[in-house]
Amino acid sequence: MNSRPTDPSPRNSERFLSEEDLAEIDRPDSDIVIPHAGDPVNEAFRKAGAAVAVVSLVTVWALLLVAVGLRYVTGSSMDFATELPAYLYPWIIAGGVVVAMALGGHIAVDFVLTRLSPRGEQAAQVGVWIFGGVLFALITVLSLRLVDPLIAQITPILGWPRVGSFAAFMLMSACLAVQSFARAWFIARRGTDDATATADGADKEVYGV
Repeated sequence: MNSRPTDPSPRNSERFLSEEDLAEIDRPDSDIVIPHAGDPVNEAFRKAGAAVAVVSLVTVWALLLVAVGLRYVTGSSMDFATELPAYLYPWIIAGGVVVAMALGGHIAVDFVLTRLSPRGEQAAQVGVWIFGGVLFALITVLSLRLVDPLIAQITPILGWPRVGSFAAFMLMSACLAVQSFARAWFIARRGTDDATATADGADKEVYGV
């Protein structure tokens, strides 16, 4: 009776992960790269927008956590804990938009720009960013008309004027205007929109962004 020989080696169709493969899959935290803006003006706005968004988000999270804990332990809660998060949500959004603008995270379809010459692409980008800056500046000016009515409106629990929440939109529009003009200026000088190309580690894969 013939027995089939046992081959301890893996079949040709099988492949086991090596330590190098595992190292590529499970990359250490030191490889995580924080993106930066391509010009100093947008980089400053990126830091400011991130700070505003993080502080507002942490405040909302802490309030909700304390409110849930009090309701669970004592059966009561803080009335302002239900109103203050809604008051701060616009600041979270505004900070995130400013950061996205600084990093070039806006939606774009480069169908036309890729078909232009380098000089034509540069001129088109400068023109688009100037137009965007003028548009955001106009929105900021128009939003000033709502300041007085919103000052008169008071929140029912905190008694704060609603303009404090709406100010996030106004400040966001003003920041976007300055960021757009700065982007146009640096593109005119450098010849390209390198919002993230000059970032540290921009050629690496970024996780968690």
